[in-house]
Amino acid sequence: MITAKRKPISEILSMVEGHKNVLLLACDGCVGIYDVGGLKQAEALKLELELAFRSKGKEPPNFTTATVLRQCDTEILKDSISEHVAKIDAVLSLACGVGVQTVAHVFSEAHVYPANNTAFLAMEDKKEGMLREWCMACGNCVLHLTGGICPIARCAKSLLNGPCGGFYQGKCEVDGRTRDCAWVLIFNKLKERGKLDLFTAIRLPKDYRDVKNPRELKREELVLPEAKEAIKILEEVEVKKRPAYSQLMKELSEGRFVVTGELEPVKTTDLTEVIEGAKLLRDYVVAINITDNPTAFAYLNALVPSYIIQEKAGVEAVYQMVTRDRNRLALTADLLAAGALGIKNILALAGDFTTVGDNPQAKKVWDIDSTLLIYLISRMVDEGVDLAGNPIHNPPKFNIGAAANPNADPLEPELYKLLRKQKAGVDFLQTQSMYDIEKIKRFLDECRSIGIKVPILIGITPFKSIKMMEWFVKNVPGVYVPEEMQERLRKARDRGKEAFMEENIIVFGELCKEIRKTTSAAGIHMMAVGMESLVPRILEMAGIGKYRSS
Repeated sequence: MITAKRKPISEILSMVEGHKNVLLLACDGCVGIYDVGGLKQAEALKLELELAFRSKGKEPPNFTTATVLRQCDTEILKDSISEHVAKIDAVLSLACGVGVQTVAHVFSEAHVYPANNTAFLAMEDKKEGMLREWCMACGNCVLHLTGGICPIARCAKSLLNGPCGGFYQGKCEVDGRTRDCAWVLIFNKLKERGKLDLFTAIRLPKDYRDVKNPRELKREELVLPEAKEAIKILEEVEVKKRPAYSQLMKELSEGRFVVTGELEPVKTTDLTEVIEGAKLLRDYVVAINITDNPTAFAYLNALVPSYIIQEKAGVEAVYQMVTRDRNRLALTADLLAAGALGIKNILALAGDFTTVGDNPQAKKVWDIDSTLLIYLISRMVDEGVDLAGNPIHNPPKFNIGAAANPNADPLEPELYKLLRKQKAGVDFLQTQSMYDIEKIKRFLDECRSIGIKVPILIGITPFKSIKMMEWFVKNVPGVYVPEEMQERLRKARDRGKEAFMEENIIVFGELCKEIRKTTSAAGIHMMAVGMESLVPRILEMAGIGKYRSS
């Protein structure tokens, strides 16, 4: 069913002002069933408009009401209201957008206005009194692959290969974790049916050639099988042994314990801070991640500082790419540019939802997800073609990373997603922040137990302050900071800021040392954005020391 919401009375008032005879046309179809566009609602709106006009000291137009079975049917419209329309100069339609346009098409001489905003195709849960969007009419149904749960409509990011890294306790990160994560539901359903091979399969992106605006079909085509291909899935992918193109990958391939850093270019064209940060980290890390519009903030394109730190600081970059802001064409173009500029590492990410950023009104893209970005890069590097199979002259040579969320709850869907990313061609993983050595060990053991073989770097974020620590504990779902660590840092802060920083270095130095000595981690990903000066001292404290001599 199509559902709709009534427009504000002030907006409707502005439409009908100046008209003498206005027909309020109800619809007994979808919107009528949902008590938004039926005859009762038309009568109520008539009274509301008359009162609104009189409250302004104006005489209202002559309002009449009528209803039709379906406003979207041209023949029903002609038969039902031709006599009414001959007597009026405007129609205020209470139908959905299709109904409004059908009225305007059939009675082209009349002014036709919408009383409602069309919302979505709805499933009605009468017990809860809720209408929920469970279908987006995408024209390419995948419900047989996803346990009868639509990822396009029910995943906030419409990911074909979810979940993203933001779910917690089975809830979606968007809108305050009030809704179930569609991909956790899909995982549970497929697991229940013994079909986890469908979960770890790679769903290739939708072919948009059939999405013409506007779409149209002949009536007889509704019952004819379509000749077009459905969304393809790859249950098995030939995994090629990719060479270590980057220094980071060479070190990992040789079994050396590595450290990577992270820098965040902000809303500026001045790269001084990024270059200085890279120079501070240079001797202690093999490579530095450059973030791509983190938390959906519009910052300097990550490709530029990725190139600049290699040229001016002499340290290898890990170019982060999110799929939220670019379609497959733009991603391919940026990857080719990165290859031309000598970038050797890509970290493939989906990206945070737009509403958490500084341009919350922006439209999200997610033409492909992070798994498909990994697959796209794999095809470019290993086969010399783009996602559509078009040949690339002198293809780029990348090693591919992805993010892992060890704090996910439940953890199992996250682990199987990582298995899918391994299938797509990922070379290494970097985790989100972790603080507890036992939790780190358990996560690594879980990864290995289901067949994840790629090197895993554990994410570490030192604390700038007690306030930052408390914010992490309270606001980052699943992050566990041991009470002993919290207590040590609080006591140090009581002795002053300098004592806090010294204890910070000791605490994180000890953690890094434990990770290196007692776990199977391939390295540490140090996310000390704005605290780059602490990294050398933490690593010295951990006994890791310098990676290179200046």
